[in-house]
Amino acid sequence: MARRETPPRERILLAAHTEFAERGLAGARIDTIARSAEASKERLYAHFKTKRELFDAALGASIDRWVAAVPLDARDLPGWASRLYLHFSEHVDDARLLLWGQIEGVTLASPGVVDHAELEARRDGVRQAQAEGLIATDWRPDEVLTMSFGLVLAWFVTPVTTNVHLGDTERRAIVVQEAVTRLLSGGPLPPEASPGESAVSQA
Repeated sequence: MARRETPPRERILLAAHTEFAERGLAGARIDTIARSAEASKERLYAHFKTKRELFDAALGASIDRWVAAVPLDARDLPGWASRLYLHFSEHVDDARLLLWGQIEGVTLASPGVVDHAELEARRDGVRQAQAEGLIATDWRPDEVLTMSFGLVLAWFVTPVTTNVHLGDTERRAIVVQEAVTRLLSGGPLPPEASPGESAVSQA
């Protein structure tokens, strides 16, 4: 679709996605977003009352896209993690915007982020996979979801790996898949080391 044919709200969200991913909520400039979207500031504020509302909407739209592009498969979490890493390596702004959202304290109630009903469905999927012997029962569902997603994002948050998306992505996708496979094979956790249920498993 030609840019001039794209509805103004969608142009604003796409421009906001780029600006917020690069600079975060505090550093992003509304003037830059409006100019990139070929919209006036008045038109922008007609759709989004505040800068924070625009940030949440841009993050929500980003999450909606990659959740749809790489649906969670509790019966094949290693394959899912590998595919999600490849998505983020090709769409680095999605990973960056997600990390900015964490900094800004985005919660499950924010637009686009997995809601409580969906989160519980994901937990049920993990429990079913555990019942089928696909995931070790040593792990709680939230631990499985959180640690699997953490392995995906490891390349994007570890110091001195800021250019990882430019390197051997196929190798790293294999590493992520194998790491999640080994994680899910389990092993008894000492009672004193067993963490409580994670509050958030968004991916």
